[in-house]
Amino acid sequence: MKHSLHATELKTGLLNCRRFFKHRYIPKLSSWVLIIAILSISAPLPGASRTAACLKKPHHTFSLYLENDAFIGEDDQYTNGIKLTWSRFGLPGLPDDAWLHKWLYPAVRSFGFEAADGSEKAITFSIGQNIFTPDDIKEEQLIKGDRPYAGFTYIELGFHKRRLHHMHTLGLCVGIVGPASYAENLQSALHDIIDSNGVKGWDNQLKNEPVIGIFYDYKKRLLATGLRGRFGSDLIFNTGGTLSNALTAYNLGLLYRWGWNIPGDCGNFPIQPAACFNAEMEKELCLKPKTRFGAHLFLSANGRAVLHNIFLDGNTFRDSHSVDKKPFVGTFMSGIGLNSGRIKTVLACVYQTKEFDMQNDEQIFGSLTFAFRY
Repeated sequence: MKHSLHATELKTGLLNCRRFFKHRYIPKLSSWVLIIAILSISAPLPGASRTAACLKKPHHTFSLYLENDAFIGEDDQYTNGIKLTWSRFGLPGLPDDAWLHKWLYPAVRSFGFEAADGSEKAITFSIGQNIFTPDDIKEEQLIKGDRPYAGFTYIELGFHKRRLHHMHTLGLCVGIVGPASYAENLQSALHDIIDSNGVKGWDNQLKNEPVIGIFYDYKKRLLATGLRGRFGSDLIFNTGGTLSNALTAYNLGLLYRWGWNIPGDCGNFPIQPAACFNAEMEKELCLKPKTRFGAHLFLSANGRAVLHNIFLDGNTFRDSHSVDKKPFVGTFMSGIGLNSGRIKTVLACVYQTKEFDMQNDEQIFGSLTFAFRY
C-alpha cells in the first residue's frame, strides 16, 4: 500500500511538472532560446589552422549557475541558488602556481590525481549561496510543520582528472550556515527590487554554524555517437557523495543528451558539489571542425540517499527547528543546451520529489547556466 502511495505521488508530481512546463516554462523558454542563439552564433569560431596553438595555450572558463523557483513555480522551499565557478583545464599535471589549491596537493596526490597516465587535469574555484524558506513566507511566527529558514554561503576548491570519457572529481567545501551567510539580506534586497511582499520569518532561521566537508564524484560518458559536427547522442553516468556537517549523502544518476554537435564535456546537473566543471576535453575542443554551433536536448534522473541534511535536520551542535526528512530524494531535469565558440548556455526545468514528511508539494524550479571560455 505504501509503495502504491509513493507511485501515485510521483505520477501526480510528474503531471504537475508537465503542466508547469507547458504553461510556464515553454513561453519563457522561447525568449531565452532567442537570446542565447544570438549570443552563440555571434561568438568567434576558431579555424583549423589554429589547432596547434590551441593545444599549447592555457584554457580557462568562467561559469554562472542560477536556480530559482520563481522562474516557473512559486517562491518557497529551495527558493534560490547561485554559483560562480572559475576553472583552469587542459593541464598535464597539478599547476605549481595555484597558490590556493597547493596546500591540498599532498591529499590530492594520494588519490592518484598526479599520476602520469596521460590524463588531463583541471582545477576549479567556486563561490555560491543557497536559500531555503517554508511555503508561507508572510508568517512571522515559527511554522513547526515546515522546513526552517536557512541560508548557506560557501567556497569550493575542486580537482578534476579526465581521460577519454572518464572524469574523477575531488574537492573541499568551506562555508557558513545562518545569519552570517547573509541569505536574509540578499533575499530582502531582491524582493525590494521587484517590489514584492517582504519575507517575514527570517527571525526563525537556523543559527550560525561553520561548515566543512569533502566531496567526490565520478562521471563516465557512455554510448557516445556522432558527437563531432553532426547529430549524435550520449549517455552520462554519474555517482559520488558528500561528507560534511551540512550534507552527508550519496547520489547516483544518468543524463541523456541528443542533438547537433554536442559538447565534449560531462554534462550539466543541478547545483551541487562536484557539478561545477563543464569544460570540454582540450583535444576534443581544439580538433573540432569550423562549424562550432551546437544545440541539444537533455533529460536526467538522479537519486540521492541522505544521511544528514542540516537544512532539514537543523543545526548540528545547537538546538534549532527541524523536520523529519525523507531518506531518499529523486531529481529529474530536462532542458536545452546551446554552444558555439567560447559560449555555452543551458536552460532547464528541475523537478524534485518531497524532501520531508510534511512537505505539501514536490519542488519545481528553473535552472540557467552560462559558461564563457577564454
